[in-house]
Amino acid sequence: EPVISHLKQDHNMIRNFLKGKEGDRINAILSAAGFNFSKLIRAFFCYFENLISSSFLFSI
Repeated sequence: EPVISHLKQDHNMIRNFLKGKEGDRINAILSAAGFNFSKLIRAFFCYFENLISSSFLFSI
């Protein structure tokens, strides 16, 4: 339920501008892909932040 609410608010699933049932499917898939892409970017930033901070600590 929280994920669906997040998709509706932040990824514009409140209003669908695509036509028909196929448009509904496309809108849901694109919204989910955007949600997963933002999670992936966040994970990469956390990984590189840990990598940089650990290499800095070992160099001292």
